[in-house]
Amino acid sequence: MKIKLLFLAILASVFSFSQSTINSFYGANNTSFLMLTSGTTLDHSPAGPNQTWNFNQMISLGNSVHTYATPSVQELVTYPGTTSNIISTNTQGTNVATGYLYTKNVGGVVSITGLNTTGLNANFGTNNATIGTFPMNYGYTNTDSNVSGNYTYTTYSGTFTGTLTTTVDAYGTLTLNDAGNGAYSGTVTRMKNVLSLTLNYGFIPNVGTVVQTSYSYFDPNVSTTDYVFRSVSTASVIPLMSINQTDVVIEKIHTTPLSVDSQNFANALWIKNPINNSLEINSNYAIENATISITDILGKTVFTSADQNINGSIEIPLNLSNGVYLITIKNEKESITKKIVKG
Repeated sequence: MKIKLLFLAILASVFSFSQSTINSFYGANNTSFLMLTSGTTLDHSPAGPNQTWNFNQMISLGNSVHTYATPSVQELVTYPGTTSNIISTNTQGTNVATGYLYTKNVGGVVSITGLNTTGLNANFGTNNATIGTFPMNYGYTNTDSNVSGNYTYTTYSGTFTGTLTTTVDAYGTLTLNDAGNGAYSGTVTRMKNVLSLTLNYGFIPNVGTVVQTSYSYFDPNVSTTDYVFRSVSTASVIPLMSINQTDVVIEKIHTTPLSVDSQNFANALWIKNPINNSLEINSNYAIENATISITDILGKTVFTSADQNINGSIEIPLNLSNGVYLITIKNEKESITKKIVKG
């Protein structure tokens, strides 16, 4: 009997370390992600305990920076109850796109109040979409079946109804190939979100559907708040607007590369922000032959400097108008893009 009890105790200890808590929906401010695509369709079907996901055909597309802001007075009028505005700035080559996700956090219960991105504005003001209560552990589930609000998409506008289901449905080992800032292999816990909306246009009901499915993988050894990897698939079928398409967005947090020779800008570089009339860059090791470029929100390059040696702290004079910019620092081994604010 004692041997059996000891075995059960050891088994319980093993399983307790196999999955971890998802502490928060919100990550660290100014976190940088690598935007990816995959050479093959990602298989997220393995669910449950002790699963294995091998995504080994990832390809780098660009960078994404997530920042958090207190909603403005006008945003509070438009999206009542909002407590945080999550701003995603995505850069692919010279193309820069910015999206805004408005959320409400009351006692750990997080809900979506609004979404504003290129060509689309969705207001969940009638009934917010409740994601769930944080922190979450494996086995957690929440379904909000009363999601509703109004939308504007290009020249179309109307109302929507739907559901949002959140489950912490799996844990196990995730492996990613090196797609530009280092390979990854670690123990993760996964959160799955399915937002299913039915659209109405004017007095015409059910003109189409939008189903967004996201898989977010969390590793507390890398970040206690941010997911290390996320895949979001949005299937839109709206005959009235001649839309029948599926869009996939994939992100990977900047992590330490497996190669000891590869530099990790995400951990090494720190930029004083907001900036005034100079740019202060700090590095905890010497970075040679770096190129620094700054673009405005329209993608126009407003500053560039090549062959910079960054060691410790350097300060570069700037003459920029007040506003939001993206700074990219790169050398032959790695690059990183961050959002900076002047003024």
